[in-house]
Amino acid sequence: MHEEEVINEFVVGNCVVQPSARAILVGNVPAKLGARAFDVLMALYARRSRIVTKNELLSLVWPNLIVEENNLQVHISALRKVLGPLSIATIPGHGYRFTAEIAGAKTPPASALPIPETQPVSGNLPASASTLIGREADLAALCEMVIAHRLTTIIGAGGIGKTRLAHTVALTQRAAFTDGAWLVELAQVSDPSMIPAAVAQALGASLLGKRDPRDELMSALQHRKLLLIIDNCEHLVGAVSVFVQGVRNQAPGVHVLITSQELLKLEGEQVYRLSPLVLPTSDGLAAAKASGAVTLFVERVRALRPGFSLTPENAGDIREICLQLDGLPLAIELAAARVPLLGAAGVRERLNERFRVLTGGARDAPRRHQALSETLDWSHSLLNDNERAVMRRAAVFVGGFGLELAQQVLSGAHMDEWAVLDHLGTLVDKSLIVADQTEPPRYRLLESTRIYALAKLREAGERDASATRNRHALAVLAHFEAAYQRKLIETRDAQLQRYLPDIDNLRAALDWARNSSDPGLQIALTGASAWIWVGAGHRAEGLRHCDQAMMRINATIPPEIEARMHLARAQVRVQSGVHEFSDDDVASVARSVTLYRAIGDRQLLTHALSVSSVLLAIRGDFKASAQLIDEVSECLDPSWPLAARWYSLAARNNYLYHSGSYADGALVAEECRALAVALGDRQLLILALGFLMRHLMQRGDYAQAVERGKELTEILRNVRFGNVGVAAFVFADYAAALTQQGALDAALTATREAVAKEVEVGTLWEQLNAIALLAFKRGRIEAAAQAMGRFDAMVNAHPRTKISLSGQRIRKEVHALLAHAIPAEALARLNALGATLSDDEAARLALDA
Repeated sequence: MHEEEVINEFVVGNCVVQPSARAILVGNVPAKLGARAFDVLMALYARRSRIVTKNELLSLVWPNLIVEENNLQVHISALRKVLGPLSIATIPGHGYRFTAEIAGAKTPPASALPIPETQPVSGNLPASASTLIGREADLAALCEMVIAHRLTTIIGAGGIGKTRLAHTVALTQRAAFTDGAWLVELAQVSDPSMIPAAVAQALGASLLGKRDPRDELMSALQHRKLLLIIDNCEHLVGAVSVFVQGVRNQAPGVHVLITSQELLKLEGEQVYRLSPLVLPTSDGLAAAKASGAVTLFVERVRALRPGFSLTPENAGDIREICLQLDGLPLAIELAAARVPLLGAAGVRERLNERFRVLTGGARDAPRRHQALSETLDWSHSLLNDNERAVMRRAAVFVGGFGLELAQQVLSGAHMDEWAVLDHLGTLVDKSLIVADQTEPPRYRLLESTRIYALAKLREAGERDASATRNRHALAVLAHFEAAYQRKLIETRDAQLQRYLPDIDNLRAALDWARNSSDPGLQIALTGASAWIWVGAGHRAEGLRHCDQAMMRINATIPPEIEARMHLARAQVRVQSGVHEFSDDDVASVARSVTLYRAIGDRQLLTHALSVSSVLLAIRGDFKASAQLIDEVSECLDPSWPLAARWYSLAARNNYLYHSGSYADGALVAEECRALAVALGDRQLLILALGFLMRHLMQRGDYAQAVERGKELTEILRNVRFGNVGVAAFVFADYAAALTQQGALDAALTATREAVAKEVEVGTLWEQLNAIALLAFKRGRIEAAAQAMGRFDAMVNAHPRTKISLSGQRIRKEVHALLAHAIPAEALARLNALGATLSDDEAARLALDA
């Protein structure tokens, strides 16, 4: 081991590990464990502070030997049986880690190899390579690696551009090798015993047949200094590993560059995992031009249609093509080849049939590179049955997945949860599943691979496909049930960070549940996950899911699931900034109160009472609202988590605001602020400061409101997650306070930010009176009159929406200013014209320079 330490003995559960005796005692009885398994344990123990890759373990336990990876898996399994299943964790795509609670660790120093001197050129490569697009950083990194190390492997998915990059690296660096750079193409070699002959043929060497072909070839290479590029090794990876190890042992002057979808897993192998081309990070021409994927697409189209270029008109289509194809060079080139016939827009429209459209590659390319489906067929053919099952089941995930979901969804009747991790790791090793370098680890299929795998799932039969999708929905439900249970002990930021990566899986699960015969699955999943839509900025989508689930409630739904659904829908509406609630809304949340009373869950009852109080106060039923708030105060238990107090404080704040008790409301808002600080919850702090600013606005204390607005908007501009409804009213109130203070330029900036958020929430019309006042003060008097015409028309159309005291004051002020500035007949005409505008048109008219 490279990370040596003196170890007398250590304890794992009921096991005592004795390194000096090379024994594990279980209750004073030596466990039956092989010598290699013990070596695996000690290698992992010595490196317990980090993940140990499979390749590293193989080289530590079997130095200078070529062994199958299955041997390692057998010994890991044996160790888990003795030490417990949680003693060693499998990290798919990364390796293994000793996870028993043992202190201390060491980290070995890094080392480097010398760089050889530059020499003349020779080899079998062409004089020059085709232009390499979007790979400048990859090329620079690999050029250094092939000089510094004797074995470098470029690994990546089929069609990602490994071969072209390797050719360019070899051409760039061949002068550094006395005997040049030589390319060996193995794609057409199916017999492992023919590898020496293929290499000899590429080198122009003769094998006389007097000795073993490998021995004769090694003799020919023994004194040569060259770069050997072995291309497309994944189908012969075991045999190539044996051959390359022989080269390294017997030909010290030979450096080897491998391209493969899978590692050789040799000691000292330097791995370069090739990523897709850089994709546009935003809309617009500038972002498209900076993208390697877009550049490749445009260049390949231009080769077929001279004069083609990236323009504002086609940039959106090209960007979407590259995004849908995940920046995969082969897929992009095949898509570009269709542009002369279909146009960029036509290719984009047909990408849902990509395996029919993306054909017709270069005639001199390997067959598997002439159609995207053939590339994936090649990769799929190299898998065993269990690996194929895991791959096709993984297709039900959308947007990636973590280990917990993987174990629940990918397992089956003949494959347990632990075997899933090993097969998942193999698929990562074979570049069919991408392991994102995140903590905790997440995995994903590139979209084209996912579509291919979905087809394989359908081919496997309706039973397997339905069972997999149902397991996926149940796993996502369990995932969000856990979030719901932690809502009082985790901050909103922490919950969003943990669960937002799975929002696309949630969408897929909800789609499946909505079409299933089990309404309980849809209702349970919707109720458990409803909170995420507002925080993610998808209020309308969240309400749609809630409404769809509410329609399927019937007598078979368990009371706790029905109660949560009613409460979840009401809370989504309240947190979205909705200010208009129907009798049905009030009845729905009242139903949750009734159910929680019957169930006897006091904590959730206080939550439901608080939300019900908010709806009643917004509708102006202050007596009923106050009664519910008093009941909440009686229910609160000091032993509950501190966050449980938030709902009662927020409800009381809401009641005081809508009933006009702004001074008392400001005091409650300060309590909310103190609670948010104590909890360390930035999302609640934003709400509390928003409450406080609103009370200050209503009291006419614009100076203090501006100070709170500055603090709040700074937080909102830098927060990763946020409630769009809250942000909308914060920016709107801040803009109104600035307008009253006469800071018109700052008010204009804040108003424009507010408008963008109000449009998303759907409450822009409620701010048109403040927008009209700002327009008037900026000298846009006729625009102000039209904005007020729209505002007045919307007030009449929404009689249940209560205009705040501050809003009423602004409305009265603007009417007075307009009446003084414009003759009555002209004012009436402008008001009538404004009433015909949309909210967005009225706002833009008032805010334009």
